[in-house]
Amino acid sequence: MTKNRWVKWAAGLLAGSLLIAPLPHQEAQAAASEPASLSINGASVESGELEVRSGHTYMPISRLSELLGFLVEYDRDSKTLTLLRPDTAIRMKLGHENAEINGQLVKSPAAFLESDRVFVPLRTLSSALKTKAGWDSATRSATFEDPERYRMDTSGGGAAWVSFTSGEVYTLESGLPKKLAQANVSELEWGTVDLRGLGGNAYVLTVGRQYTASMQSMQNRFQFLVKDAAVKQQAHFRYSGMYLPTELGPQKLPAQRAYLTDGQTVKVVGAGGSLAAEYELEELTKQAGPFIVESVTADYLLVRAFDTLQPTIVNLRTGEAARLDQELLDDAEASEWSEVSGDVGDPLLLGSRLRFDRQEGEQLMFTYKRIAPGSTFGQEAEVSYKLSE
Repeated sequence: MTKNRWVKWAAGLLAGSLLIAPLPHQEAQAAASEPASLSINGASVESGELEVRSGHTYMPISRLSELLGFLVEYDRDSKTLTLLRPDTAIRMKLGHENAEINGQLVKSPAAFLESDRVFVPLRTLSSALKTKAGWDSATRSATFEDPERYRMDTSGGGAAWVSFTSGEVYTLESGLPKKLAQANVSELEWGTVDLRGLGGNAYVLTVGRQYTASMQSMQNRFQFLVKDAAVKQQAHFRYSGMYLPTELGPQKLPAQRAYLTDGQTVKVVGAGGSLAAEYELEELTKQAGPFIVESVTADYLLVRAFDTLQPTIVNLRTGEAARLDQELLDDAEASEWSEVSGDVGDPLLLGSRLRFDRQEGEQLMFTYKRIAPGSTFGQEAEVSYKLSE
């Protein structure tokens, strides 16, 4: 199986079980003009793309791939569809009223191709997953339950799954899902899955959740360096505070190196999964951690200590570190910040801190709002940091 033949299939699972009772002819004609909707585990996820035919509900695989964590392979020559995730394998041939579920042949409504999209019957998916499904003809809505709540990613030429019910993590090995024995994310009730390929059968898998609660940003992130279907390195990062990446994080990042961080250490990973460098942030910055890591490039690290949220740059060319509010701002601004940097709960001050905007050659550009008393108070300004040799 090649990368180009595989696509993410998160929602495929849900497509399986929803058998719709046949409708009278007149009702069917009227219903056909209204879009059907779908909810998974009680949350509405789809409206307008379901197809209702001959009393069965169908879903395009392109949409399902985002919802239920199925890896999908479609062979156009043989018109054969393969759906895979750790608990289920399904094979269907378009136009045939049967399906192979975990090696067993069963009857099934036929999958079909229309307008260059492949549609799969929800009934077959729910049967394969042995899960609950339902249909409300009055509201034209289908419901589906996915107890394991799988998510997956296929970026970078690999494939990985996470069950947000058990916390188990799987990787694709020799065409089949294999459990990663040292990986578990059971602390997360839900989240995102991101895979960054490194070549040589290696990748960095990041599983995390970021949300806002009680006016605070909550971050919980697990990272795993996987090579040859085994975990070689891992890191766990937690943060609870006022730092919002959308408000204070970098506007536009330059090319980033692959890395793992727990907020105290940054481990840079090279091609093939080799450990290229390891940086102890407290030692480098002479500040107390933990740290939010904003940027890791070949030339520098950009981090913020939890207790000040002021940006600090570590110049990897020279090994020198500088807290940028002290390095780049004029005396009046630097003096004001020396008094209030410890206040990480004031929204006005948070929005006034230095924020990475862009890189122009050797110049790193930052924006901020002036807090020193005077006619320029509250005005936005820009400063730059030059990378030295």
